Amino acid sequence: MFPRRKRLKRSEFPAALKVGRRVSSQHFTVVLPKNTTGYAVIVSKKTARLSVTRHRIKRRVSEVLRTLALSGKVFPPSVILYPRASVMDMEYDSLRRELMKLLS
Repeated sequence: MFPRRKRLKRSEFPAALKVGRRVSSQHFTVVLPKNTTGYAVIVSKKTARLSVTRHRIKRRVSEVLRTLALSGKVFPPSVILYPRASVMDMEYDSLRRELMKLLS
C-alpha cells in the first residue's frame, strides 16, 4: 500500500477521470490524469465478487506499483488502475512487465 499522502483522494477522482488519458491492455485499464498526483487501484464487485478476492488483487497490484516507484524508473505522477479478474492468475513477473509497458 502507498502512504496516505501518495494516494488519490475521493474528491480528486471526478476531475482525474475527465482529464485523464486511458490506456488498456488484456489485464488492465489505466487512467493517467495530468492535473493530480497520487495512485489508486480500483477493483469493482463486477471484477471480483468476494471482498477477499478484491483485496488480494488490490494488494498484488499495489505491491507491483510500489516496487516500480521505488526502482527509480520513469513513473507517472498520477495513476488510476482498474485491474481485470484475470490478474489473479498472473505471476508477479508478468504482472510487473505488463504494468511497466503500460506506464512507459
